[in-house]
Amino acid sequence: MQTVLNFLKLSVFSLVAVCTFCVTDLFGEHPTSIAIIGGQGDAPYAAIVRSDRSVMELAGLPAEGLTYRVAMNSSRRGIIGGTDGVNAYAALVSHKGDLTPISGLMAPGEIYTVAIDESGKGLVGGGHADSSVPYAALISSKGEPKSLSLPPSGLIYSVVLGFFQNGIIGGKGPSNSAYAAFVSHKGAVQPLAGLPAIGAIFWISVSNSHNALIGGQNNESVYAALVSRSGAVTPIANLPQGINYSVAINNAGAGIMGGTSQSQTYAAFVSPQGVATPIANLPTTAGIIYNVAINASGTGLIAGLAASHPYGAFVAPNGVLTPLQGLPTGEGFLDGIALDRSGYALVGGESDGAPFLALAAPNGQLTYLNDLPENGAINSISSTRLDQIISMYR
Repeated sequence: MQTVLNFLKLSVFSLVAVCTFCVTDLFGEHPTSIAIIGGQGDAPYAAIVRSDRSVMELAGLPAEGLTYRVAMNSSRRGIIGGTDGVNAYAALVSHKGDLTPISGLMAPGEIYTVAIDESGKGLVGGGHADSSVPYAALISSKGEPKSLSLPPSGLIYSVVLGFFQNGIIGGKGPSNSAYAAFVSHKGAVQPLAGLPAIGAIFWISVSNSHNALIGGQNNESVYAALVSRSGAVTPIANLPQGINYSVAINNAGAGIMGGTSQSQTYAAFVSPQGVATPIANLPTTAGIIYNVAINASGTGLIAGLAASHPYGAFVAPNGVLTPLQGLPTGEGFLDGIALDRSGYALVGGESDGAPFLALAAPNGQLTYLNDLPENGAINSISSTRLDQIISMYR
């Protein structure tokens, strides 16, 4: 199952909103939720990270399975998705951490990707891997699913909301073709043309200024493309052989992507004009970039593994790397990330079978958070209020 999980390093976006907070919040007397994290322990795992650095595990999760992805909006409402061991599982999460499980999802099946908008409505995607049947559904703010009409075969790896009042879903379709589509607020599905005949879309990112960047694989090559409001797909040229696992784009239209090429870590900035600039000085050992983020200033964050150990680094707009210092030294990976506009980030992953979670300062120094399971991994992090926990360390 871990192999499947590592392959599906997908997500949703890491947009950060500035919020106000009271003095009692700052000193932990009335801690508020500032992030949601997900992964697995001995069972599916999800938790709320609060402004006093405490981690509150969500009660009422299934006894078996795992959590693939989580998302949170600026009102601190969240959504989580995964499997209960056999069937697709998803739930809405209140700002207090109360779960509302969503019934009527795919059975058997898995939810690989989730998104939630500011109104509390969600979008989930996944499928049944064994039979290669895709699945996606809009979720009402009350937790009621509306299944979407999809191709007869494939899987959905990534979903987002907020692109000109539409959602976007992506994955693979029939005959191992890449697949992506717009989804209206009523659930109408409009497939995008011009995608790779052989390949997949592993990650989608949109910005508040309605820029969209998709990433995946085109035959044996890294694939990325800009998507316009009308659905026109403009591929990024001159990409190497390999796989693009993650993309991110900010409100200025600057993007970043990451994956693997020639069995080594690969990452590149993408200009608003669609020009890719590879990021230099990455590890030369075998490795993968599973997740990327970019903030309003154009600073990026890349996360994955190198030589079978967790790896991560901030990337300045000029391409200079600031590696994360003090990552666990055991075998594992860094995957979950949320990047604030200040340059701080929340990062998580796995080392020697145990999860870890840390606040990363712009200089790469880590401050670890506690109260995690003894076993498992942190695979997904979403935060729109990271500034609250950051203020405690300035």
